[in-house]
Amino acid sequence: MPHLMRSTLAGLALLVAAVTAALAVPPAPAAGPGSGAPGEANGQLGVVGMDHVGITVPDIDAAVAWFEDVMGCVAPLTFGPFADPTGTFMQDLLDVDPRAVVQQITMVRCGRSANIELFRYTAPDQRTTFPKNSDFAGHHIAFYVTDIDAAVAYMVSKGAQKFLGPVPLTDGPAAGQTINYFRTPFGTYVELISYPNGMAYESDPSRPLWSPKRNGSDPVVTSVPGLLGIDHVGITVPDVPSAVAWFETVLGCSSPLAFGPFLDPTGTFMHDLLDVHPRAVIERIQHVRCGNGPSIELFQYTSPDQDRTFRKNSDFGGKHIAFYVRHIDRAVARLSALGAQKLLGPLPVTDGPAAGQTINYFRTPFGTYLELISYPQGEAYAATAPIPLWDPRDNRP
Repeated sequence: MPHLMRSTLAGLALLVAAVTAALAVPPAPAAGPGSGAPGEANGQLGVVGMDHVGITVPDIDAAVAWFEDVMGCVAPLTFGPFADPTGTFMQDLLDVDPRAVVQQITMVRCGRSANIELFRYTAPDQRTTFPKNSDFAGHHIAFYVTDIDAAVAYMVSKGAQKFLGPVPLTDGPAAGQTINYFRTPFGTYVELISYPNGMAYESDPSRPLWSPKRNGSDPVVTSVPGLLGIDHVGITVPDVPSAVAWFETVLGCSSPLAFGPFLDPTGTFMHDLLDVHPRAVIERIQHVRCGNGPSIELFQYTSPDQDRTFRKNSDFGGKHIAFYVRHIDRAVARLSALGAQKLLGPLPVTDGPAAGQTINYFRTPFGTYLELISYPQGEAYAATAPIPLWDPRDNRP
């Protein structure tokens, strides 16, 4: 790819300049009133941490096979279908068309961190195009690896679609991390990230982001060299400050890391690195931490081709982020009292392999769906699973 090689040096120079400019970004505000200890989520909600990220894919069997064959993950839990041929249950529960059908749900575990919940939907109004990282529906899943060069080489050997990298950040609050994006055959972007010596912002140790390094440095349940688990989930939102304020005020999260902007006015660096329009601009990136689990990386983009519509859960590119809570009735009541847009629930699952979990979806003002989930007595599938899903209650402070 000659164009990639020509733009690499210029792109890296722009990256260094942009990260240096990030030093001018004001410090992230402290967590809102009622929040728990530094880095923890609101005690009244009882948020333990991220349990899983849910994504809708075109072919769930192909997606599961990719995670198993390429990344060496395990898929111990499959259930469904779910439908309501005559009523409004699907709309009330998941904010999708009443005739939408969840054909299958499969949960995938990759390492010692949040799981990935794969959905296969059919729906009369389903969108079957994939969002870019710069679109309002854009998202990626970032995995922490101890040796990024070895991990990238492994992914390339498996035929994964690689973008520019590995790219090190050498200045600014995020200095110390090295990244590389990939695109899966089912449309989802994944990122490999490593910061073995930490990041510059951590010189203030009072409010660090959670890292899968806290749960051990030995890779488990994966074949990618040194992969420890999900580090963060990245989502593109219309306005980062408003989204951060919502996470802090409503969920009681903290926000210790902000940086940006990133752009390349003349070259192809943004396209080569992130698969977005060459003139796309990342105005701001900010991480929020909600309990002991992967953080949420919020992006604010401008781009000539930006799609500013939101995806439904039933669309390709549909997504949600699920937080484990200790007492779901109390957590749902608290979120509702704070004005979060609640859907039907709490709904207990009483039969099948997922029996034992209780869930409730909410829709945020910035278009992302959140789910509260709890399974204090465990789930039925775990009685026979050789390797169970990762449980956020295993988090070590």
